[in-house]
Amino acid sequence: MVSLDFGVIALAAGGVYSSKPRPVLIIQNPDFATGESVLVIPFTSQENPATTCRVAVSPSSENGLDRRCWLEIDKTSAIRTSWVGPTIGTLEPALLRRSIDLLHRLTSPAPDPNLPTIEPLGQ
Repeated sequence: MVSLDFGVIALAAGGVYSSKPRPVLIIQNPDFATGESVLVIPFTSQENPATTCRVAVSPSSENGLDRRCWLEIDKTSAIRTSWVGPTIGTLEPALLRRSIDLLHRLTSPAPDPNLPTIEPLGQ
């Protein structure tokens, strides 16, 4: 069953990063669903200690992963919804928050006292 709900882990194939199915985390707010694409963070099974843009995720019954993986926050992208396959699980809330916080830091400019502050999710 295909689910495009925020926080769901699904298998996807296609696009720049993978021609074979691999897990992705759905991070698109459902209020902005277009039906044509969805914003995802891909997983990799290859550890890369040189980058600070990865979140380690251990396998669990909740997330459905079969081995330790890393969310590649630096490779967040939109993919065609037709490339998204079956749901395998959901990301644990603490890891979801950590991933979204890291994505926010990655995409935010340096602090500017003239800009309003953005409250963290869940506040």
